[in-house]
Amino acid sequence: MKNKKFSILILSVVIATIIYSFTTIKTNQSTKDKIIGTWVSDKDINSKWVFSLDNTCKRYYNGVLLNTYSFSITNYSCNNELDSKYEYVKLLKSNQKTYCYAINGITKDGNDTYLSLEFDGNPRPMLFKKQ
Repeated sequence: MKNKKFSILILSVVIATIIYSFTTIKTNQSTKDKIIGTWVSDKDINSKWVFSLDNTCKRYYNGVLLNTYSFSITNYSCNNELDSKYEYVKLLKSNQKTYCYAINGITKDGNDTYLSLEFDGNPRPMLFKKQ
């Protein structure tokens, strides 16, 4: 009887550890991990941004590829000042032109995930929904 209780206790601890590990991994995702995927503009469903694991961002409109960028997530602002509060996504075009967006947030609402970006100097955020 003692061995059975001990086995159940050990099994419970193992299960609790596994569940804790999965929840910790999920909630401690980096911004880069969260941004990977296809995002559709809330203003225009024809506008899609696709962030890939290979650090590329492809912008599409009506299914047509408009631009391909390399991207990075950084704590350096659009003015290249270290910012301890916010993160930024920087898109680098092949001609070396850089576009900078402040990441206002990546949030979940039920089963939906939203990305809010603010273009350098534009006070109106852009909102995207993850596909």
